[in-house]
Amino acid sequence: MREIVPAQEVVYGKEDIAELENASIKVQNVYDKALAMLRRYLPQLVSSGPDDHNSTCTQSITNQGVFQKWIQGPKGWKCIGYEWQTDVDPNSEQAYLPNAQLQSMILQIMIWSQFEKIILLHPFLGQEAFYNKEELETISSYFVPTYMSVTPLIELGKPYKKHKTRVPIYQELISAPSLLIQSEGIPLKGTWMTGVYINQANFQGIGPYIKNSNGCRTFMEALIN
Repeated sequence: MREIVPAQEVVYGKEDIAELENASIKVQNVYDKALAMLRRYLPQLVSSGPDDHNSTCTQSITNQGVFQKWIQGPKGWKCIGYEWQTDVDPNSEQAYLPNAQLQSMILQIMIWSQFEKIILLHPFLGQEAFYNKEELETISSYFVPTYMSVTPLIELGKPYKKHKTRVPIYQELISAPSLLIQSEGIPLKGTWMTGVYINQANFQGIGPYIKNSNGCRTFMEALIN
């Protein structure tokens, strides 16, 4: 059960919503393009989403959607991953696939690796890159460096997070704002995250939440200023 609590402190400017609406669709297009390649060459690493009968999900999935996870950090909005979900209604309970984090991180690694190689080599190769100019700009602006080795992040002097997946995955740590709210008189403190709901390549809205040190989420109402 997810919990929704009213929190007047969680306010988004109209420009934030406009950017998230535009950026989330661009990010999803990159995800979809990379996922299509991954399914073609390494289908064993990914499921086809909620409708994949080979998925380990034991719940009945009837409505496909995506829940992107965003942080408004010091350098602007960044998308750190996504999850498949059963329902994109921000006021409904979510049922996420258990392998979604691993699949999301695999995609993050592949996309960032391709991005780095294209930026480095494309000027010398003179051939059409996998991602076009707009997609490369989207990756540069909104994606987070993600690797299977911590070495690149250490060499760049970047703070990092090790994800709790079956294989070691390291991602640049984006400093998320801290937030303290009251839920039924009990103070809740954690990092302020923003979920963006996508369904059939359409922006459906946002779902802000607090994530505590144990990874538990408390969803809140969003106010638009």
